[in-house]
Amino acid sequence: MNGDALTTKERIKTRLTLTVATFDSLIDSLILAVTARIQQATDRRFIQATYTNELHNGSDIYGSKRAMLILKNGPVQSVATVQEKLGTNTVPNWTTIDANDYTCDLSTGMILFHGCMPSGMQNVRVTYTGGYSGYTIGVNNFWVFNSPVTGLVNGSNLTFTLPETADQVIIYADGAREVSSNVTFTAGTDTFTLAAGRAPYSTIVVDYKKSVVVGLQDFNLPADLVDVCERAVVLLFKRRDSEGKSSETFQESSISYREDVFTKEMQATIRNYRRGYNL
Repeated sequence: MNGDALTTKERIKTRLTLTVATFDSLIDSLILAVTARIQQATDRRFIQATYTNELHNGSDIYGSKRAMLILKNGPVQSVATVQEKLGTNTVPNWTTIDANDYTCDLSTGMILFHGCMPSGMQNVRVTYTGGYSGYTIGVNNFWVFNSPVTGLVNGSNLTFTLPETADQVIIYADGAREVSSNVTFTAGTDTFTLAAGRAPYSTIVVDYKKSVVVGLQDFNLPADLVDVCERAVVLLFKRRDSEGKSSETFQESSISYREDVFTKEMQATIRNYRRGYNL
């Protein structure tokens, strides 16, 4: 499963009251398709990642300097650098702006300049970590789902590396959950060891509970957006055998199908997550 996914097949199967693995691949595909449509509609990503050299305009279309910029993929975990373009377009000289010259509002993903931004178009770039860190299970327990791991899958290698330090892990090999007795993992580390290797071309992904990092914030995925994604996936799953039909008759009943995957209510929710950034 792609790390951008806004939900998991386990959550979808719970909604559908499915217990068999027959449709797992289909559900994964539908989740990715719906996630992609939501990302396209909002022109942004949601799962936390590092964005390098995201470009912004220091001036508006009338040439007036701006006092702030809105990063594309908020909320923001941390800002690494804010740079302005000096030199020329053909030979740019990207120069780091002193961190004392601006303030970052992490929750909104805004950078407020103490004065004005440097005048110009596509002349400010920012490297930052932004987006939502994952789903919430329980209270203050932040999990990341369906994440790929690092390590050779060659039949003999047993040790794999997580994307970050974790306190708990659940490992899936080719879609099947590994029993805990087959996994060696120490809380507060970023590696785990399997009892047996996996054949080449096998897929290994994990759900993991992130270790708490003092001084950083965790922004879990908005419940309303996850709900929209899940409702759309469930709708597509239930309509999988009726593609291309507007209606059909069963015995004495007539069933009509909505043309849109997203209802007006769902579309309104999606629109709420468009950001007012200026590229």
